[in-house]
Amino acid sequence: MNEQQDFLILYLEEDLDRAYRIDCKMRTKQDLAWIKREDFRKVYDELLEAHLRGMPEMPLEVVIQCVEKILESDIRLTPDELEERERDDEI
Repeated sequence: MNEQQDFLILYLEEDLDRAYRIDCKMRTKQDLAWIKREDFRKVYDELLEAHLRGMPEMPLEVVIQCVEKILESDIRLTPDELEERERDDEI
């Protein structure tokens, strides 16, 4: 039986604020609407938890850095934009 383990993730509010600023910057760059900070908290918690479930031995500080790198990427591109980017990379 594969039971999911519950996580209690303790991070500083300044970690959340830094990640939120990164998310807002990337949303602005991609001409997307910002989400409210408190709504972003759930996104941030889920990203941290997903990393910790996949690599439970990874220190939280490293997980936070990984999540920030994810937020800095163009993860919100449409399928057409992704296809165009792939074509550009082939050239």
